[in-house]
Amino acid sequence: MVKSCILVCCKLLKTKKVVDLARKQPGVKDAFMVHGRWDIAVQTEDLDLMKLAEIGMNIYKAEGVEIVETLVGWPEA
Repeated sequence: MVKSCILVCCKLLKTKKVVDLARKQPGVKDAFMVHGRWDIAVQTEDLDLMKLAEIGMNIYKAEGVEIVETLVGWPEA
């Protein structure tokens, strides 16, 4: 199980729909709009890598999504 965050860049005026879609994905704790290089940050629960990949692909396939980057947490010692 790993902690992760998914960052999303969207086309103009598509952000709200993508946030709503991300929040509906099983395993997502929260999704919210952000300022800066990315448009959306998606916080996940502790998931296995296959489930994390599934969430990332579901978001990537959404209309208006241009770039998705998944950050996988480093295990604490």
